[in-house]
Amino acid sequence: MVTIVMPAFNEQDIIEKTVRDWHDQVLAKLPGADLLVVDDCSTDGTGAVLERLAAQLPAVRFARPPRNGGHGKALRFGFRQAKGEYIFQTDSDQQHLPSEFWELWKLREKDFVFGVRKDRADGWLRVVITRTMRTLNFAMWGIWIRDANCPFKLMRRDALEKVLAKIPEDCFIPMVEVSILSRKMRFSVAEVPVTHLARRGGTQSLKGAMRWARVGFMCARQLLALRLQFRSDSTGVR
Repeated sequence: MVTIVMPAFNEQDIIEKTVRDWHDQVLAKLPGADLLVVDDCSTDGTGAVLERLAAQLPAVRFARPPRNGGHGKALRFGFRQAKGEYIFQTDSDQQHLPSEFWELWKLREKDFVFGVRKDRADGWLRVVITRTMRTLNFAMWGIWIRDANCPFKLMRRDALEKVLAKIPEDCFIPMVEVSILSRKMRFSVAEVPVTHLARRGGTQSLKGAMRWARVGFMCARQLLALRLQFRSDSTGVR
């Protein structure tokens, strides 16, 4: 059926409500669905909460990589352990509504269904980053992707595996590159507007304009490397 993959880092204050909301609003209504929370080596009580929830709720699992690797690596770690024919990506910070899962699920005949945040609720800097990413993707690839990094995505497992095979394991923004390559590799894609809420708690991994500038430069470099690789790869189109 579908495995929901959710990375988490230092979310002890909100992780139980997040998991229970997804359980009640999705897992309990969709036989065969499961939720895999990837605890990215949290230093607070997140792991203990997840261990207790997994014991109480049969459709909930949790896993922990050997070391903290950041959001992108935690996702790929979770994808490798997903059981479902479909994989759904979301975050643990309660900025999205589990109830809106069903709007994407209606379009599951597509290979990829991407959420698009109608209004970003986390500050001007991240809005600027999203707009810059949109422009950069268009300049490099000639495709207009409204919200490449929205963490609300439904994907066919077999299609996702083919796309991820072309993305380096150390990529910082694998889901941005999935948004690009899914289109360039001619998979069927749909977009669905979704609600975006202010962060309810937990740890925000990137803070400060200077750190964002460094990360932005790294992302641009990785996108350029992918573009050059795709151009030279005669098997780029499936």
